[in-house]
Amino acid sequence: MTVMIVLAGTASMAQAFEKGNSAINLGIGIGNTGGFGTYYSGFLPSASASYEYGIVEIPMGSELTGVISAGGYLGWSASKYGYDSWGNDDYYITTNFIIAVRGNYHFIFHDQFDPYAGIALGGNIEAAKWKGDGPDPDIDYAETTPYGGAYAGARWNFNENFAVYAEVGWLISVLNAGVTFKF
Repeated sequence: MTVMIVLAGTASMAQAFEKGNSAINLGIGIGNTGGFGTYYSGFLPSASASYEYGIVEIPMGSELTGVISAGGYLGWSASKYGYDSWGNDDYYITTNFIIAVRGNYHFIFHDQFDPYAGIALGGNIEAAKWKGDGPDPDIDYAETTPYGGAYAGARWNFNENFAVYAEVGWLISVLNAGVTFKF
């Protein structure tokens, strides 16, 4: 409760994302987009980190502006697909690691609320490993494939250095939320 009071009191010092600003997002997600996803047993939440830098301000008419930012993205997810077709506890573990560049367009019309949309392009490193006592179905593999994603998100700025965010779209997970550190 004390933290909420302090954060609410510092909201008046919030600052919109601007040209020249940097931000680091750290988040967790649900609805993994790689491997066996979240539809199978052993679901783990995904984890992601991204960095962005405000590179150009775009006027949107009257007093409204927008900011284009660019940066990098790292995402990790793991899932487990298990079954008991041979009378054993057999399963696959699939991990995905996404490395990408991403670009955002921030719609700036409020100091505390920062909605944005963006795209990410890069590579997905996926590996699947068979675990268990039953016969190995020869599905162990590791491969790198091109990756592309699109998303929309928003931040709520509590002060000029701290915000919370949520994103929905096609990244390491369908829904991602976490904290943002601005500098």
